[in-house]
Amino acid sequence: MTRVQAVPDYLRAGLKLVIVGLNPGIRSAETGHHYAWPGNHFWPLMFESGLAPEPWTYAEDRRVLEVDIGLTNIVDRPSRSASDLTTAEMRAGAETLRAKLRRYQPRVVCFNGKSIYQAFSGRRAVSFGRQAERLGESVLFVMPSTSARAAAYQRPAKLQFFRDLKALVDEVAGGAAT
Repeated sequence: MTRVQAVPDYLRAGLKLVIVGLNPGIRSAETGHHYAWPGNHFWPLMFESGLAPEPWTYAEDRRVLEVDIGLTNIVDRPSRSASDLTTAEMRAGAETLRAKLRRYQPRVVCFNGKSIYQAFSGRRAVSFGRQAERLGESVLFVMPSTSARAAAYQRPAKLQFFRDLKALVDEVAGGAAT
């Protein structure tokens, strides 16, 4: 039996930016939309940073494609918490994600949380911001998770990472992401 992905990828060739989440939370899986938990800062920060041209909600997640942005996760399986994911799932997800990114070749890939990039890169020591390495021609960027549970970085700090991401997308893609 084939398992249907609870939250779809929004990917296509030539995107300016792909944002990679960890995995769907339970609310996202129930709604079928990315970043559906009310306390998640993702959608407001997309607008406030200029990555989205107007305020969107999780129910409009598909609209990211209108501005050449994609969404995906490193693990498809929904869970209540990141701690519910196994190391094997993360490794397998990293390989699947690497294949997706090589196929679609976005100009910038943003990892929405350090643990995602740690799993992807296989390194524990990871810093936020633009990474020295690339995946093919894709520039890699790491920011703190937009989850409200990521209390080490408050919303204003997260907004600055989104603004830095927007500046990087503009630099690499040769124009505004909107």
